[in-house]
Amino acid sequence: MAKYYKDQAYLEKVGKRLIEIRDSKKISQEKLQELSGIDTRQIGRIERAENNATISIIKKLTDSLKIKMSDLLDV
Repeated sequence: MAKYYKDQAYLEKVGKRLIEIRDSKKISQEKLQELSGIDTRQIGRIERAENNATISIIKKLTDSLKIKMSDLLDV
């Protein structure tokens, strides 16, 4: 059973936004793993809102996608 977070709705929005950004840049989870060093399973859990990612992980992902953190988090 997946963990439910108090801010689950927000995590779902961020996950969907991460998918949108990745897709718009034509970057697969595997490519994002290469760029960021974040495992594809972790990326998938963030996109599915199964994980409340740390700021450090979010920073690595946004740096790898060449976007500002606010582009991902302001949803």
